[in-house]
Amino acid sequence: MTTETKRIQAVSNAVGRIRKIEKEMGANYDGLEKIRDELVDLTRDKSLFPRDHFPLSESGESAIYRLSEDEDHRFALYGSVGAAGKSVPPHNHTTWAVIVGVHGDELNRFYEQISGQAKPGHAVLEETGRFVVQHGNGVYFMPSDVHSISTNNPDPTLHLHMYGLALDHLDKRLVFDQKAQKADFMPLKTDIHTPLS
Repeated sequence: MTTETKRIQAVSNAVGRIRKIEKEMGANYDGLEKIRDELVDLTRDKSLFPRDHFPLSESGESAIYRLSEDEDHRFALYGSVGAAGKSVPPHNHTTWAVIVGVHGDELNRFYEQISGQAKPGHAVLEETGRFVVQHGNGVYFMPSDVHSISTNNPDPTLHLHMYGLALDHLDKRLVFDQKAQKADFMPLKTDIHTPLS
């Protein structure tokens, strides 16, 4: 059995269990903690996610790889590859989200919006904590939770990102400019790839 076949089977089994968790527990922090644990279990065998199946883009930039997505675009799982020095400013997801580590470290900063509304315009954030996502752990977010990510690894990182709705359907996400104290809609992510084999 090839690595690709093993990965597809393992992903399918994990997503099946995750659907059941959401159905039984709902999309809340307790349910998301269980979903995180399932994804951590999925990544225990790092050989299922070899770096050469998830390269950087042709231009050497970060890249997103679709691993699973339901027909209704729910339960979307991605391999997110970060180039050295990758940085994503504070943003929300408008759906639940879970991130777990496979290769490399990813610093997550957490924020609370202390001024403004949940729409484009004036917005002030306050940092409330930090956590390094790496192999064996992960973080989870409700739709309005805000975080930023950055990497400082010499080699590309790979982490699994799972969302309650697919990235290319999240057209109301907010991205925050802390210096300007404002929020705008985040550009829709549409350049999503298929893992190599």
